[in-house]
Amino acid sequence: METPLKETFSESDHPERRSIRRRKSNGRHVHYSHHHRSRLIYGLGILSVILFFAFLFVAIKLSLYAKELNEVTILQHQQERELQKLRPMVARLEKEIADLVEERIPGLHPLVFDEVISVDQQYVRNIIFTLIGTEEDRRYEYKLTLKNNGLTAVHPIVKILFFDQLGIQVANSTIGVDESGDPTLDVLERGEVRSYTKVIDLSDDGHQAHYFMVMVDLPDYQKIAD
Repeated sequence: METPLKETFSESDHPERRSIRRRKSNGRHVHYSHHHRSRLIYGLGILSVILFFAFLFVAIKLSLYAKELNEVTILQHQQERELQKLRPMVARLEKEIADLVEERIPGLHPLVFDEVISVDQQYVRNIIFTLIGTEEDRRYEYKLTLKNNGLTAVHPIVKILFFDQLGIQVANSTIGVDESGDPTLDVLERGEVRSYTKVIDLSDDGHQAHYFMVMVDLPDYQKIAD
């Protein structure tokens, strides 16, 4: 006679045990999700605070910059208006100084660049000035044109003096003599037209030339002949 088989169940497979394990697992999952959301919300809150203060800092900086720019613009407009008022006065004073200088030193000519200045003084016909060099080393170059309208050949000695705005001499240049002051052999024939080009350096005190004067002379032997 066969003995009936007993159905055996493992303790671990008991329904109640499985239910308890599922509840514990779900509880841990819920606890982890809640903790994760809390950390996320906390991090977003800190980030929001940081961004708020960053935006606040930028806004304050922009406000200060706008205020400073507005003040500078207002100051610039005020200075421009004051300058507009002063320009006629400065022009009038410069004209008065120029009149006084020319009255005190007869024979002065205003020095302008890149223009042919008619002189018509004895053998000197005209002169043209050019500003050459760099910003740190400015020099004057001039081209002097001579013409002999006399009946005989001559040996003109031309000296050019340069004066600043107040009539103070700042430089000079001579044509017709060498460094020792002896006359050269550049004789100007009857009816001849000739030009000379020279470069001069101004004095080191920073004065600029505003006027020039031309002085013409002859060697002693030609003065005696005359």
